[in-house]
Amino acid sequence: MAKLLIVDDEIAEVRPLMVLLRQEGHDVCCATTPGEALTELQHNLPDLILLDLNMPHLNGFDLLDAIEDDSRFFDVPVAIYSGLSDEASIARAMKLGACDYIVKGMNWDQTYKRIKAHLPATPAPMDETVVETAFQTPEAGAATAAM
Repeated sequence: MAKLLIVDDEIAEVRPLMVLLRQEGHDVCCATTPGEALTELQHNLPDLILLDLNMPHLNGFDLLDAIEDDSRFFDVPVAIYSGLSDEASIARAMKLGACDYIVKGMNWDQTYKRIKAHLPATPAPMDETVVETAFQTPEAGAATAAM
């Protein structure tokens, strides 16, 4: 289960994404202002930040710049999740260090595939047969085969 921080001033706009990510088993936190996001980052480092660009006061570009400049957040990838789809915004975000640029309104499968690409790999569940075999001693294996 990965931890995600969504930063967007329009909670109603990202609520469906939050619900879907939680259904996939992820821990999702939301900040409605860049200041709230910075406070959250002081206490809990997420595995991925999904950042909107259009916010009042300090915008998403400014927050991305602040995150990228702070060595404490060096290992936290930031993916832009925005309604802006112009080339200048995309280029600016990528230049500032965003790991991806996801345009709002993309279908869920495409959006989740892009998000999942930036999350830590989850180990596959182990097959009980493999575990059983791995812990058998040669004598136990011979005894089982003789039965």
